[in-house]
Amino acid sequence: MDQKAGDIDWVEAALVALHRTTGMQARIRHGRRDPGGEAPVAAISLRRGDAAHRYAVECRRSVRTVADLSVVRAQLQERAPGLLVTTYLTPALAGQCREMGLQFLDTAGNTFLDAPELFVFVIGQTPPDSVVRPAVRISGNPSSQRMVFALLCQPELLQATYREIARVSGIALGSVGAVFNGLSARGWLLETREDEGRRLTAPDRLLDEWVANYPTILRHRLQPRRFSAPAADWWQAVNATELGGYWSGEVAAAAMVGGIRPASQTLYIAPARMAGALQMLTQKHRLQPDPDGTVEVLEAFWDPSVEGLESPPPGRPDLAPPVLVYADLMATLDADHLAEATQLRKARIKDVLDRF
Repeated sequence: MDQKAGDIDWVEAALVALHRTTGMQARIRHGRRDPGGEAPVAAISLRRGDAAHRYAVECRRSVRTVADLSVVRAQLQERAPGLLVTTYLTPALAGQCREMGLQFLDTAGNTFLDAPELFVFVIGQTPPDSVVRPAVRISGNPSSQRMVFALLCQPELLQATYREIARVSGIALGSVGAVFNGLSARGWLLETREDEGRRLTAPDRLLDEWVANYPTILRHRLQPRRFSAPAADWWQAVNATELGGYWSGEVAAAAMVGGIRPASQTLYIAPARMAGALQMLTQKHRLQPDPDGTVEVLEAFWDPSVEGLESPPPGRPDLAPPVLVYADLMATLDADHLAEATQLRKARIKDVLDRF
């Protein structure tokens, strides 16, 4: 993630707040380019007694959900030790950071630091009056979620007509302009000369935002159902295509990057095929309704034309687009799933984002 001048201001404000609440000394070292990465990152050093600690910093203006924290932790995995800097974290989210092992500072003075010879956990500090209210997120409603998903899966769609974008996204024609306006307002979309068309300036950040919003804005509307299975390998006998379905989660990740033994199964079914699919799953494959089961079935929400646009493995039309597989893994907050998601992003999603 690019650390812009305004982000550095937040880092400085958070370091001042850290000194106020803990007495610790800290300073910004410099901005550097992350080895093997593309975006410059800020580095800071903290000192307590004779012990010094250096962190790579990820700045987020607004962190509102556990899913947001999950995205940040995944981004910082390769820059360890990493530190989230934000304007304000609620006590509940601060507690989640501690459980996840995600170190953070905010401009209110709340902090969680856990390193050799250093442990600090401060919560309950109120945000300063100067904290800017979070901007409305581009992917903050179901229609925008659907459209952003289609764009992330199919970069060429960005140059299509509004009517075609609406058709592929499954949204009203009038919603397309609203999403583009939101992207433009944040500097994430450039409307260039007619021969160059539209260009996304921050596809990685747009993906992160979509992934963070997906569980609370769109996913819960897809009629999720959970089941238990009679055997751990039951899914290997299922032809998802015959059911009108697509594997996501661990099953899809195993096919896309390998080295994964699926312990849970996520299956999206076309709404028109759902009744027949559920009958087949419960009668032939003996799935039993179970709110704590490891099998989850949801309604597919994307146009079938999106399927081939991310080039699923040969002979596997039964897999959901990698962007969705990535989002489902991230939403679990499970450490193993987050590691699998990181592999998937490198292997299957990065090249797609580069096409913007």
